[in-house]
Amino acid sequence: VGMHHSTSVTQAGSTTHFEVSYLTSLGQQGADLANAILQNCERDFATLQQVFGGITPQRLPFMVQVTSDSTGASHSSCLGTDISVGGRSDGSTDFIRSLLVAEADEVFMANFGHGWDCGASNGEGLSRVLANDIYKGVEPADFISSNVWLNLNPRANFVDHTAPTDTDYNSIGCSVLFLNWLRFQLNSSWTEIVAAGGATLAATYKNLTGKP
Repeated sequence: VGMHHSTSVTQAGSTTHFEVSYLTSLGQQGADLANAILQNCERDFATLQQVFGGITPQRLPFMVQVTSDSTGASHSSCLGTDISVGGRSDGSTDFIRSLLVAEADEVFMANFGHGWDCGASNGEGLSRVLANDIYKGVEPADFISSNVWLNLNPRANFVDHTAPTDTDYNSIGCSVLFLNWLRFQLNSSWTEIVAAGGATLAATYKNLTGKP
């Protein structure tokens, strides 16, 4: 019989849509990150809610746990509101906050539909651009995907084709660049872009502009 290791968790606080805790072993670092999340989570929720046409996701509240992991954040499924945020991930407090936005917006996507799939390249791209727009320029270098796609030769077409994975930085980079182009070059709002969602980014563009 293996020994049972109980992992002690400290509750940091709650807001309308979030309950935040941290691994007790993180000590003051965990408490500080949890409190930083609690400061901004409702503001960021309201921003995402507007982007996704005013919907309220199912399975609230978000149960957020700051862990000792160093590889970003995760949740159990696209609909899963149980979110682990790696408290030892490289980057600033705002990067940790942006990781929560990236997971929370995947839950909004799963509730919203319209082709936005958090397990595919279009949805992973959307997840990242929304987090980046709320917390600008906070990602560590190894988290940035656009240059990975730009350095492909030839560059693969992930606009007409959606990659069925959320871990391929080539397809994520293409998606991030295309979505930011819709937003900042064509000047569509995120709300308009999200509402125009389809199975591919090409379909999203056609829904948005009426052009192929």
